[in-house]
Amino acid sequence: MDAWIWGAVVLAIVLVAAGGIAWWLARGCMLTRIGATGAIVGGVLSLIALVVLLDPDAGLRAAAVITVGSGVWLLAWALAGGIRGQRLLRAEERADAAAAPVAPVVVASRQLPAG
Repeated sequence: MDAWIWGAVVLAIVLVAAGGIAWWLARGCMLTRIGATGAIVGGVLSLIALVVLLDPDAGLRAAAVITVGSGVWLLAWALAGGIRGQRLLRAEERADAAAAPVAPVVVASRQLPAG
């Protein structure tokens, strides 16, 4: 049973670390920061469940449910932030391409008007 509890503790710590890394990499993306916050809170709650609950089986079950839920939460929000970031980048590229001036075309040393 001790190996299971230590495994759950390590997974909870890894979840907190993953949330911290996601927060650090978010660069202001609120969607990713929501996921990171949920992962950090879930990891801490998982550790609390392991310590506070008197029955080790109940603590392991609660920690497993909280850890899996927090991991899925982080994944979903990080994917949503990444998809939103890609869409914003593509829209920005299209706007830059539309606003770019058209260079005049030179044919046989004669300059033609742009367009």
